Amino acid sequence: MIIRLLRTVIGMIMLVNVLQAGDLRVSILNGTQNVPGYADEVAVLDMSAGMAEIASVTAVNGTTTFENINSAPQSQYLVRATLDEVNYSTGFVPDAGVMNWESSVTVYESKDKLSDVLVTVPFFVVYAFEDELYIQKRFQFENHSTPPVTFKDSPGIINVHLPDDAKNIENVTIKYGTMPLRTQVLNHENGQVIPDVLKPGKSEIDLAYYLNYDSQAAEFTEKVYYDIEHFHVYVTPNSMNFSGTGVNREGTDNQNGFAIYNINQVKAGTELNFKISGKGMSESDAQQEQQQSTGRITIEHRLPLNTKLLISAILIVLILIALFISMNQQNSNLEAESIKLLKQQKQTLLKNYDSLSDSAAKASEKDQVLERLFAVYKTLDRIK
Repeated sequence: MIIRLLRTVIGMIMLVNVLQAGDLRVSILNGTQNVPGYADEVAVLDMSAGMAEIASVTAVNGTTTFENINSAPQSQYLVRATLDEVNYSTGFVPDAGVMNWESSVTVYESKDKLSDVLVTVPFFVVYAFEDELYIQKRFQFENHSTPPVTFKDSPGIINVHLPDDAKNIENVTIKYGTMPLRTQVLNHENGQVIPDVLKPGKSEIDLAYYLNYDSQAAEFTEKVYYDIEHFHVYVTPNSMNFSGTGVNREGTDNQNGFAIYNINQVKAGTELNFKISGKGMSESDAQQEQQQSTGRITIEHRLPLNTKLLISAILIVLILIALFISMNQQNSNLEAESIKLLKQQKQTLLKNYDSLSDSAAKASEKDQVLERLFAVYKTLDRIK
């Protein structure tokens, strides 16, 4: 009797596992030629298990199918396709009660020469303290290549400038999509580069570091590798004397304590030389500046804040940009994709729940959808 009961229980468990699994068909699209594409490798990663790879296949031409993908509540995956050593990905959340799913990933061919790329500088900020300068800058790249391609070269194709005497480098990140990923600056015969590719669409490079300042005056340079039509330099405190190549004083924000300068028509290959002098802020000045700021500051996943970073937060509020989220690549992908996919799953489940009638025949199915909804809400609360 006991053995028969155990067999029944085991059989039910196996049946539940089977019912909670299905097949995922992945299509590869060549975004450069707008035709079915090829991938060197396609993999499925389980985001709810720390981006663990659960299946992969090489040399995929057009489509491939992954069998027995778990569709239990809270299941969420990242489908990754690799072409020419560049990873492209899309999120996937299995629908409840479905045994076969479809997803697609767009890949792009690669080129080793930049073209049709628009480069802008959303901000360049200089914070002067008594014994050091704190520099924050962002470069935005818009890859408008036609047909669309990914630019890549070894050791890197995106030039940046990090001064040789920079100290306490706090941030070097690239953001393609939603989350910034930490990277590094490499020295190259043609200048400094970061070892990252430039995919079609918009990418952002952030850098933040300190330079020495002797409380009187300092000089520093910025090498510009791209044609830039116009950008601003923000300097705080606004009592500092600031000058340099092509620098023009544009205005002052007395409330938040910084001066605004502009630089126009910067050509690729230009070296901008800046001079700064005057009395920099003390720690007490920085704290007082922060207390007087009237903006609301939202900080997510940042390193511990000191008074210098609090001052930088003032500018973040003014230009409405969230700066420098410090996360490693795996956690960045996990959290960003998890939240996005969970919200999509929540909307789908709510629609399914509303569409089901209150009849007895639909009661069981409605309970299952409600159970998945609870799981999604709980997971969202835990991640946030």
